[in-house]
Amino acid sequence: MDPLKKNSVLVYEEVKAVKFFLWTFYIILVPYDFVYYYLVPYFNKQEVGLPLGGLGFFFHIFLFALIPLAIYLVKKGQPEKIKYIYFLAFMLLDVVNNFMIYWGTQKQFGNGHVLEIYFILFSPIFVSSRFFWTMTLGFFLKYLVTGLVFQSGEVLVPMGLIIFISTIAWILLNRFQSYVKAITSIFEDLRQKEKLAVIGQMATAIAHEIKNPLSSLKGFTQLQQEKDKGDEQYYPIMLNEIDRINAIVNDLLILGKPNTAIKTPKNLVDIIHYVISVIDPHAQRKDIHIEYDVDDSTVLLCDENQMKQVFINLIKNAMESMPNGGKVTIQSKIDDGRALISVRDEGCGIPPEKLAKLGEPFYTTKQNGNGLGLMVTKKIIEEHEGTFYIQSEMEKGTTVTISVPIFE
Repeated sequence: MDPLKKNSVLVYEEVKAVKFFLWTFYIILVPYDFVYYYLVPYFNKQEVGLPLGGLGFFFHIFLFALIPLAIYLVKKGQPEKIKYIYFLAFMLLDVVNNFMIYWGTQKQFGNGHVLEIYFILFSPIFVSSRFFWTMTLGFFLKYLVTGLVFQSGEVLVPMGLIIFISTIAWILLNRFQSYVKAITSIFEDLRQKEKLAVIGQMATAIAHEIKNPLSSLKGFTQLQQEKDKGDEQYYPIMLNEIDRINAIVNDLLILGKPNTAIKTPKNLVDIIHYVISVIDPHAQRKDIHIEYDVDDSTVLLCDENQMKQVFINLIKNAMESMPNGGKVTIQSKIDDGRALISVRDEGCGIPPEKLAKLGEPFYTTKQNGNGLGLMVTKKIIEEHEGTFYIQSEMEKGTTVTISVPIFE
């Protein structure tokens, strides 16, 4: 389905562009032909009127007959088709008109229309590379074929003009597309910040209210477990679930807090050693081997606890993608004053359509996930003036690369 049908804003903008296109199309068509075929010949004492043997006024009648079709397509929410219909109609009428005038005669071919330049030069208003190339190649091939058919070198001038005008239009199109991408990026950033603000407000409002009864609940559960020694089946499950709820609340607290990181110089390999010592017992039970190749001299200016949380989250995600075991590889290198640290797994991979959404609030690819772990990781990295990048290939694995400043 065309994206224009899904987004009313895009349809509205396309309709505005089409209206501008149609108004200027007819405003240029009628005065140009009047001046070119009537006023100029009149003052130059030449034959006045449209070329004999051609379509004559039917050329204009057919083009004006397209207006009801354009109105119908706008009402149907399909304005994106109008520009192509006008281009094809103009091309077909122009080719037929030329063949009727010049075929089988001794007349020297010298036809062309200012609307050809208009089509190319104004194509950037639709911010469509496909439409631009359709216009450019269409008119260029028209003159190329016409020149070969009528054995005329006169087509070289309009072909050169098309290349020149197309270059200008291509520059404009790239600037428009770049501007649209920038606006889209700003909108996405604002949307993300708005989501984070909502989560932050929610976290600060409820986190403390949850943690206090949660601590009491865990304490009473442990006390009851000691009293009821005969039943060891359900108490561990209850305690694990309480710990999981507590972990979610802690993630919410991190998201709700402003940047409170206390940054000090910390050796990267010491952080990695600690994280592996915490995770390795769990990894061994899953038949997962963790390897690392980290430069001993790499020192980060970071909050040690937050950075440990980052690597714990990343390694846990890597392990969860390998239910049948595998290897997690941690590597680092220095590039232009920054540490590039990658965590690579041999898991199932992430589909491209899901990859772009990772890190959004409450979006997760896990069956029992909550979408907060990766978001917390991303927030911590951003607070350390770092960047976060994920590459994934289906059935081959995923690599998460973070870039953070080093201490020099």
